[in-house]
Amino acid sequence: MSEKSLATLIIEALGGKDNVVAVENCMTRLRVSVKDGSKVNSEMLKGIKGVMRVVGTDTNPQIVVGPGVADTVCEEIKKMPGIKLSVNTEAVMTKKSATGVFAIFAKVFTPLIPVFAGAGLLFGIMNIFKALWNVNPSLTMFNPNESTFMFALNVLASTFFSYLNIAVAASAAKVMGGNPYLGLVAGGIIINLGALAGTKGLFGVTITNGRGGTLAALAAGVLIATIEKAVKSKCPDALKIHIPPLVSIAVVGLLTIYIIQPIAGIIADAVTNLFLWLLDTIGPFAYGVIAALFLPLVMTGMHHGLSPVHTTFIEQLGYTPLYSCCSLAGGGQVGAALALLVKYKKEQGVREACLGGLPAGILGIGEPLIFGVSLPLGRPYVTACLGAFVGGCVLGLFPGQGAITMNVSGILGGLVNTRPLAYYLAYAVSVAAAFVITYFVGVKDSALDAFRD
Repeated sequence: MSEKSLATLIIEALGGKDNVVAVENCMTRLRVSVKDGSKVNSEMLKGIKGVMRVVGTDTNPQIVVGPGVADTVCEEIKKMPGIKLSVNTEAVMTKKSATGVFAIFAKVFTPLIPVFAGAGLLFGIMNIFKALWNVNPSLTMFNPNESTFMFALNVLASTFFSYLNIAVAASAAKVMGGNPYLGLVAGGIIINLGALAGTKGLFGVTITNGRGGTLAALAAGVLIATIEKAVKSKCPDALKIHIPPLVSIAVVGLLTIYIIQPIAGIIADAVTNLFLWLLDTIGPFAYGVIAALFLPLVMTGMHHGLSPVHTTFIEQLGYTPLYSCCSLAGGGQVGAALALLVKYKKEQGVREACLGGLPAGILGIGEPLIFGVSLPLGRPYVTACLGAFVGGCVLGLFPGQGAITMNVSGILGGLVNTRPLAYYLAYAVSVAAAFVITYFVGVKDSALDAFRD
């Protein structure tokens, strides 16, 4: 089925063009907001070929269609004749979403995912070049200390992370229905304090460039959009160009410098220290639990709530030990799918579903296997989590490991890990453990009926 046909059927099941208020996409899902949830035909929606699963609420359904497909179908819906979407779909869905703060995190960080992945992979490529130079110093082009080529690669890879706070604040302002360029200013203030650096803010905290990181940027972006809209609603038309941005920049700028940054800095330090204490105190078992719980977070969309935690780790430590740990959940999914292929090789429906989801799963995109295979079959969802737990425990044996960026996982995760061999060992263990457990546990015969014609 073409993406255009899929888009048409989805709109029909959602109650028609007039019932759809907003639509956006993440990597694998369409996030929709409708006027009247009672007009949504859930059974018809779930029965459309190409729709893996429907989650969310009646007024804010999330339709899982797979990586790449989600983006194309979303664009097909937006250009349909007669469809009337809200001017600011992000703000509409954020306001109406039942997941509250997690919806904000999702909308803020989802547009940044490709940039995290692309810039992060550049770092991984640089690591490969460095390794080649260490093995063969005659490859002077890859000398990280002298090569102009390597210096240039470093600029390309690091620029996004240098201006991450600006990107987060601008995205947050847009999500809240404000001017993203005002968000750019709010984020820029965090890293451009000039002579104010070294002075005191709230609680006597020393003001420093970048303090509070993405948490401060997120708060500043949300606040500047909120104030801009409030002032604009009260402002005479003749002054709407001048007064709203003036008040927004002045008020939010001062609040960011003297209140938001100190508070966000304290929170960031506390969160980082808490997780490090848990990982150091409980040890490998803690890594296993985190890995095992990640699939349920993905299923509910709550995994976006970890984005500020990951970025805080990256800003403070240079890597996030949690992200590489969470990546092992994908290894569990892959292992479970491989076991199903072997054990139920005569079940054509299971075979097609596994083969369809495995390429994305191996590259670290887990939703196709979650919603297309493991959740519908039941037991493999649990066994995948158990495989991730075993792999996480192994990863916990190697302190100092972690991902230097987000959104690079699966077999690519080792490229951006501080200890790639440790990561690949743990990933292989998660795949193997999930394979063995899934193979021997199997699935109920009744669960296979959904995959039979």
